[in-house]
Formats: sequence, structure tokens, C-alpha cells
Amino acid sequence: MSGAVKKNDSSAVCRVLQLASGDLWAGAEVQLFHLACYLQESAKVELRVVLLNSGELQQRLQAAGVAVTVISESKHGFFRLMFLLLGISQEFRSDVIHTHRQKENLLGSVVALLSGIRSMRTVHGADEHPPQRKQILKRLRNFADRFAGRWFQYKVVSVSADLAAKLSTLYRRGQVITIANGVDVSAVQSAAIEQRRELPADPIKVAFVGRMVAVKRIDLFVDIARLAGQQAPGQFQFYAIGDGPMLELAQRQAAGYGLGEQLVFTGFRADSLGWLAAMDCLCIVSDHEGLPMVLLEAMALNVLVVAREVGGIGQALHGGAAGKLIAAADPQQFVDALTALSGDVDLSAQYRLAASSWLVQHFSVEVMAEQYIVQYLAK
Repeated sequence: MSGAVKKNDSSAVCRVLQLASGDLWAGAEVQLFHLACYLQESAKVELRVVLLNSGELQQRLQAAGVAVTVISESKHGFFRLMFLLLGISQEFRSDVIHTHRQKENLLGSVVALLSGIRSMRTVHGADEHPPQRKQILKRLRNFADRFAGRWFQYKVVSVSADLAAKLSTLYRRGQVITIANGVDVSAVQSAAIEQRRELPADPIKVAFVGRMVAVKRIDLFVDIARLAGQQAPGQFQFYAIGDGPMLELAQRQAAGYGLGEQLVFTGFRADSLGWLAAMDCLCIVSDHEGLPMVLLEAMALNVLVVAREVGGIGQALHGGAAGKLIAAADPQQFVDALTALSGDVDLSAQYRLAASSWLVQHFSVEVMAEQYIVQYLAK
């Protein structure tokens, strides 16, 4: 077990312990990072973060001065983790335990119950892999997770209204609320400058950024690159930024199409904001989403967005006023949108201006974090 302990602040109203896996650097981790950095500076909250894995999230939080403790899930079983978390929570004198994924939900809710304190969770997206009938253990885990959320946690936070509607069928009346994700616009812009990538001005640069799992549809992005190359040769350059279990399959798909350098796979990039800032357009092709942090980062960096209208994406893009919404998993629709934007400077500028204004009003870290603080302080 390792970590730094933040000094107690006698002016803090509420001691919040955030519990997360920390095994990846993806949307949920980015959201937690922005939230934690804001809470770190709030006079209303004293914060401590417990992670089950070392990695990118731990390093970034510690660099930002956030108190982080790691209790490794690779070294400890569930009940040992629960015992360790109980000790940390009692030492910190937590008022609220805020959890972020299934294992953490179970750990945090039980520890809160044993300690006589409150617990809440954030649900970042729908279940990407619903259990099949024969997957008994997974079905039992899902049942335990929902039972704990329904009876041991006082709030279930959804990141989009679309997701909240689905969750409301699983939890108690009034238990599910929506708090949209938010970003620290200044921090995103500063990080992008520090990580700056110098890429050729031409051709038009189009990116996929994210974890390459089935639901994110990297295969569809490869199809878009192929179709664009056929219909508008030399006009677009595509970049797939990220890694995951679908990366190798996507690379084989691209090779089979003969895309060559027309589609560049960068793998995981710790400097992904620098890459994103160098792009002309971000494509989001997922089958479902909560509210993608990379979408908000693109808006903060004045990068055009073309995205499927799933989850909270329509809300984030102001119903299509702040970016191009695509109705179906159809590569032709994406290519048509990219071609139209590339040929219409006024429309592109209109999207960028609307995205910047809408982001500050509705999806800033201040808006998000202050809503969480209200829930932490609620009795």
C-alpha cells in the first residue's frame, strides 16, 4: 500500500473519499481527474482518492497535488481490499464514499454501510457486455452491484439524461440524478500546448481517440477511412489514437483494405491532447456512450466533431448546433459530413464558436463539480 496523505483542513465541510480502479486512462478516469483537481481546491470538501491500481491516473493526480492511496487489486482479494479500505476510510474520517465502477461500487457501498456513512456512485456508461444466460457469475456480480446501489447508496449519478432514463428502471424513485461530465477548459488547452504535435497542414486530419473496445466501433472508423480514400483521394488523413483489445483486428482490417499511411495507428498516447489539438476533426462512431470526455476535450480545443447521436452526445453538441450529428452506423454519412465540413469554412467556424460557448455554459468542470458538492453535502 502506498500513497500520500493530505493534511486535514479544519474548514472543510465534507470529507470525500473517491474510489476508482485506475487501471486505464479512459473517459471515466479523465472525468475523475478533472473532478478531483477541482475538489482539491474547494473549501467545502476535503478529498482523498483510493485507487485499486497504479498507473496514469495515479501519476496525474499526484502531480496535481491530490492525496492518493493505492491498494493493489492484483495483490489482495476482495475481502482484504474491503478491510484495507475500511481502515483508510476510518483514518480519513470519511463522510462520503464516491465510487466509479462495479467492483468499487461493491467495496465502497459495503464499507460505507459498515462505517455508518453515506455512499454514492457515478455510472459512466451502459453495460458494454451484458451477461449471457450461461454466465452465472457475471449475472450474480451484476445483481450484487445493482442491489448495493439500490439499497446501500443514496444517489446514483448518470452522466447523461439518456443513460439516466435507463438507470431509473433499476433503482429507487428519485435515486438517479444526472450530472453531466465537465472539463477544465484552461487545463485542457494548457496541456495541449505542452504536448503539441506538429503535423502537416494538408490533408485534412481526422481522428478516432479512445479505448479500442467493441462498443467504440474502431472497425467503423476504418470503413470511413477506406470510403473517404475511394471517394475523395488525398483529401483526408486518418489517425486512430488509443489501444485496446480491438487494435490488432483493426490494423489487420486496414491492411486488408490497403490503406497504408492513409490511416495511422498511434497506440496509447499519454500526450493524446497534443495529438487531438493537431486534428481538424474528431469522429465518434460508438454504438453507445455516456458522455465522452474526448468530445468535451475536442470542443475545448476548437476541434470539429462529427459523431453518432448516442447517449449524451446530442446534448453535448447542442442538438447539432455545435457539431455534426450522425443518425446511423453508416460510413457514407460520416464521409458526406466530413466532405461538407471541409468545403464550408463558414459552417465550420459556426460549429466551433457554438461549441466553445455551449461547453463553458454547460460542461465546464465548475458546473460539474459544484453539482457533485451539493450531493456530498445533502443530508
